[in-house]
Amino acid sequence: MSFVGRISVRVANYVMHLLLLAAAFTFLFSDLAWLRLSGILLALFLVDRAIHLKEGDRPISEMPKSGKVNVARHVSPASHSLLERALDRSLLGRRNFYLEMTSQLMGIREIRDGLKRLDVKPDEFREKLEELLAEEDGKKTAGEIRIQIEALMLEAMRNALADKQRFVEPNDIFSALPQLPDPLLKRLFGTFSLEAQDVSHAMVLVSLQRNYSRLRQLPQALSGIILGAERGLRHRIMNRAWTSRPTPQLDHYGFDLTDAARERSVGFLVGHEAEYRRLVDSLSRPTTPNAILVGEPGIGKETIISHLAFDLVKDRVPPALFDKRLVGLRLANLVAGAPPEELQKRIQIIADEIITAGNVILYIPDVHNLVSTSGTAYLSAADGLMPIIRSNLFPVVGTTYPREYKSAIEPRSDFANFFEIIRVNEISEEEAERLLAYQSFLLEKQTGIFITFGAVKTAVRLARKFFRSKFLPSSAEELLKSALASVGRRKERFLGPEQVIAAAEERVNVPIHEAGQGEADLLLRMESVIHENFVDQAEAVKAVSDALRQYRSGLARPGGPIASFLFIGPTGVGKTELSKILARIQFGSEAAMLRFDMTEYQDKQSFYRFIGSPDGNVSGALTEAVMQKPYSLVLLDEFEKAYPDILHLFLQVLDDGRLTDNLGRTVDFTNTIIIATSNAHSDLVNDALRQGQNMSQISEYLKAKLTDVFKPELLNRFSKIIVFKDLSPKEVEEIAGLNLKNLARTLSDQGISLEFDGSAVKQIAKLGYDPAFGARPLRRVIDDHVRSAMAEKILRKEVGKGDLVRLFYENDGFEIRSAEVAARS
Repeated sequence: MSFVGRISVRVANYVMHLLLLAAAFTFLFSDLAWLRLSGILLALFLVDRAIHLKEGDRPISEMPKSGKVNVARHVSPASHSLLERALDRSLLGRRNFYLEMTSQLMGIREIRDGLKRLDVKPDEFREKLEELLAEEDGKKTAGEIRIQIEALMLEAMRNALADKQRFVEPNDIFSALPQLPDPLLKRLFGTFSLEAQDVSHAMVLVSLQRNYSRLRQLPQALSGIILGAERGLRHRIMNRAWTSRPTPQLDHYGFDLTDAARERSVGFLVGHEAEYRRLVDSLSRPTTPNAILVGEPGIGKETIISHLAFDLVKDRVPPALFDKRLVGLRLANLVAGAPPEELQKRIQIIADEIITAGNVILYIPDVHNLVSTSGTAYLSAADGLMPIIRSNLFPVVGTTYPREYKSAIEPRSDFANFFEIIRVNEISEEEAERLLAYQSFLLEKQTGIFITFGAVKTAVRLARKFFRSKFLPSSAEELLKSALASVGRRKERFLGPEQVIAAAEERVNVPIHEAGQGEADLLLRMESVIHENFVDQAEAVKAVSDALRQYRSGLARPGGPIASFLFIGPTGVGKTELSKILARIQFGSEAAMLRFDMTEYQDKQSFYRFIGSPDGNVSGALTEAVMQKPYSLVLLDEFEKAYPDILHLFLQVLDDGRLTDNLGRTVDFTNTIIIATSNAHSDLVNDALRQGQNMSQISEYLKAKLTDVFKPELLNRFSKIIVFKDLSPKEVEEIAGLNLKNLARTLSDQGISLEFDGSAVKQIAKLGYDPAFGARPLRRVIDDHVRSAMAEKILRKEVGKGDLVRLFYENDGFEIRSAEVAARS
């Protein structure tokens, strides 16, 4: 239809409605009864039109499943009006329809709010849009414009379908724009670094504000229906066919999730679609209609169960589940205070009620308690419930954790075989962003703090990277709430990415933000910083410094650990000491170093202690430590002595930065630095040095010889293999001096100053060096001759706060004197 034609139709429509309104008003006040009745009917018609004024012809849910679809019938009037205006302007100016549509959308407050959530100023976005419109050549034909409209509305329809919208709304159209392959649109959104996925998530928040801003009471979570909110809910036990029966005993010891779902007008399932479909299929089977969801805490098992309740009340389930109730059983309440005979009676009554009612799906949280060996009451409950579960008379769904499944359920094949085992995996980052976008809407309502989508995205990214002890979405939600609490304490009303980064840094105590000028300067002189507490071994110091610089500049190899090194050399030359210094610099403390003596892991049994036993009863020392401290330095002492299967294990760790433990969990090593130490062939270093060979020649020869000890494919996976040379007498003296400075710093914390002369340093170096153990005995010598003597003087009150003491070596012994005595002598 032409522009004039659309204007004519629009005017005629307005005139017709005005005439009908005038007629209805006139007829209502008429003396004739039939005219008054006509006026009432006209008024009802106009009220109905007003109520559905913002709705399209048909909701998207009524769209035909096959054949051609008339998208225009599923478009809201607001979107239709915007499309018409954009089309008119495009045809008149023969300009890019996408840009004209964007210009029209910028007049809507919701779209501008969406841009604000993306940290984009709407005025700056509009300026760039006007700039691109001014560059247009004005040569678009009507055919080209029509093609653009079709492409845009198809994408908008897909967005509306994905978000389960009733009609295609303006925010769906705006979300579709960055998904189109138009160069001008790419320039517009690229100027503000807006990705299609981010725009879509921000528009979801806009949609939530529009649809749910008037709700008096918001649910605690949008990812499912709220559990533990049974008070005040209307309890409904009767199905629509009036064939079910009351279940008073079950109601007493259970909680009806369908009641909770019926009271809530909101229900989302983000991610876990495959697991949910498997659950519904399992419960719909005529035989063994039972399933167990296996997953870590906070991974989404309860969300899946809650969404099943929501779909049950919305009739979005197969016929086998139609009109059923989902009732959870509180095992703890069931077994509390009941002797075995009473417990069996309770269980039998509950089972009879469920079978007689015929409309119950039984949900058993922590179903492993039925078959675990902890507590006679639970064992009695299992004896009563398991025959009923095996009867296939009603569907049963349970939840459990991987460890409990491995130890309690899997060995009981007589029990496990009656269930479909459904593994619930962690949702993806994209799904977590979408879910957290929903959740941020609620948090914003509760706190009054404006949350940008950048904050949501940063929370998900950092939670996935640094907080692996918990899983998405729980870890990201926890971080976002922590950032909100920090912002609230400062009385601020805005949460962006920077505040989330600051909250994450507080929790892990490591730098996450982009390196500022001060930190950049520190990284550039890292070798000097390390050498303040470390002597020589220049190649090793350079290698670890390069690794830190690459990581903090964002150039570290993706997929593997931050860096991985194999330190080769004799005992006592600084391999472990350099690791400690690296842990302090990069991770903030030596406590972030996870140290494993590989001589303790030399057989098959110790291999299971390292990564966990197959039955799940023994946790893995390595895997548990890294899951608890994902941002750490892993030190593997005497690596060559480890069990061969352990060495093979590190092929994957060094390459992919991942390891699957005994419970099937993926342990993330991408935030770790891995250092393996070895004494293998270290005697060759001294022999070669005595023969006059330089260190670079020795290193290459030794690396070639390492294939006698390690497989070549393992050696090739290390970032660098570093050979540590033996220490010279002068270097041992420098190390002795560093150790004494450390003691002086300890004493200064008590207000005591310690000075020492060269004679003391030389004697400590002489006593503290051993050809077999390198400089390792130095600390023991200082403890025996200096630290112990100082402790005695402090306890005898011979030295106290404010005193200056000096350390000498004379007359074949160490002397510690106060400054006055030392001056007189």
